[in-house]
Amino acid sequence: MKIFVFTCGPYDTHAYLVGDEASGEAMVVDAPPDSATSIMEAARENRLTIRYIVNTHGHWDHMADNAELKRLTGAALLCHADDEVLLREPDRMRAYGLMEPCEPMTADRHLNHGDTLAVGALTFRVAHCPGHSPGLIVLHEPTEKVCFCGDLIFAGSVGRSDFPGGSWDALAKSIRENILTLPDDTRLLCGHGPATTVGHERATNPFVREIVAPRRG
Repeated sequence: MKIFVFTCGPYDTHAYLVGDEASGEAMVVDAPPDSATSIMEAARENRLTIRYIVNTHGHWDHMADNAELKRLTGAALLCHADDEVLLREPDRMRAYGLMEPCEPMTADRHLNHGDTLAVGALTFRVAHCPGHSPGLIVLHEPTEKVCFCGDLIFAGSVGRSDFPGGSWDALAKSIRENILTLPDDTRLLCGHGPATTVGHERATNPFVREIVAPRRG
């Protein structure tokens, strides 16, 4: 597996170009503003053919370059159905106080909890993880021990749950059931900030401690 990281836009959002070296097939995870050109240059230099553009969720800083990437690659655009409204009607993001111009898009396919997505010999397991947004998904490749987790969890923190459609209880449940159940040496490649591991966050993340601690009272 080859992974290239591009940090773009006003919120330093990560896009990931993920390639299977044997087949040359690749996918892009998230498409922040002004990421398309750099992604395409890396794909050409490494002889990778982008088959999919996957949005972990529909917040504009993760999908602003969807349209440009799709024009350049012809790749299928994939997301969870519960966030597609944000792709189709990006002006809704004005309610979040976060907005740059975004071209409306329609997903070519929806990814659901329990689906698998093949990129060459790589097989990514999809988990629906609402809480930060209604349709956030994470992508776990168990052989490579990698999980692309969007804004669900970060190194030392977790995603905000106060946006429209967010929920702390849902976020906590998503982390308990779909992150903390992964092996401790699984790398977490987040939507912002440094990469981390499940074990490190289990041991040190104060929000994770709150999530796993038994409720009192």
